[in-house]
Amino acid sequence: MALIRGFIASSLDGRVADAAGGVEWLAPFRKVDPGYGAFIDLVGTVVMGRSTYDQIPSLGMGWPYAGKRGFVVTSRRGDPVQRGVRFWREGLPALVERLRDLDDGDAWVVGGAGLLAAFADQGALDRLSLLIAPVLLGEGTPLFPERSGAPRGLVLRGAASLAMGVVRLDYELPPLKSGRALGRGGAGAASRPPSPPDGAQA
Repeated sequence: MALIRGFIASSLDGRVADAAGGVEWLAPFRKVDPGYGAFIDLVGTVVMGRSTYDQIPSLGMGWPYAGKRGFVVTSRRGDPVQRGVRFWREGLPALVERLRDLDDGDAWVVGGAGLLAAFADQGALDRLSLLIAPVLLGEGTPLFPERSGAPRGLVLRGAASLAMGVVRLDYELPPLKSGRALGRGGAGAASRPPSPPDGAQA
């Protein structure tokens, strides 16, 4: 059973994109090595929202997930241009079930922040790694949108101080006690130890 992972870069004040929705503020930190190679070797599938998908060409690096299965969560019409990528319009529960059934690597929710939060709120996110850059944006897209309900506890599994003042924090998200978790199989579900991921944009 595949684990569902998140890795997302954030400013120190909890923003994943600037006021214009861009991630150019991350450019000075692109030479920092957070262990991306080891992480992406664990991943067989990438999942992202439509806005994240549409923004990738502007980064000037082509399609960065060659050889990986891709799902783009969207309600808009159209078809993806990348080979192996599918636009998913069948809802989050069905997607989580599909991801759990995979046996060729874990699934990485690349972004955006809203999609990552939706997985977490449904109890479908197993691991979350944050790459925190020493920048205060002041405004922009928050890492997590406002939510209601009880506080959600995470377990810190690793922390690393990287170059240029960047910090990586690796968390495990325990199963939801309320039974609302999607495809987790309860507390006895199979799991693997977290490993240091790296990632991309909101």
